[in-house]
Amino acid sequence: MFRFPREATRRRRPDPAVGSLLAGAMAGGIRDIYGHTVTYVPEDLVYVERLFTDLRTDDGFVGDEFTLQSLGCLIGEILVRTDGGRWSTAAPRRGVREDAGLAVVLPNGRTVNPIRAAYDRADRGADSSVIRFRQVALAS
Repeated sequence: MFRFPREATRRRRPDPAVGSLLAGAMAGGIRDIYGHTVTYVPEDLVYVERLFTDLRTDDGFVGDEFTLQSLGCLIGEILVRTDGGRWSTAAPRRGVREDAGLAVVLPNGRTVNPIRAAYDRADRGADSSVIRFRQVALAS
């Protein structure tokens, strides 16, 4: 019989490869919904913005945590494939819902959190454009 631990297990840091996997899942969703094949170029962010708009109602964003984290990973994967970034584990921040433990390190030395950008876009609407997030991230 399996014995369940009495204490909560420590949260493990995710493998940075998870970012690419979740991005791929969201790319498939965008293809299914909009008929657009994601090629991980900046122009794909237009479809990410469109999905945020389509999932917004008068009551706010209707997507779940998995959707938000996958959208964030798609944003990050564009930074990786197009802009020379790399996935990295981020220092965990307790009590922060958008902390998936992943970040993207850019060639300019900046570390950015595309998952937090997805949560910001969901919470604040078009005022937190993911297209603008990429532009600011790449500015030196």
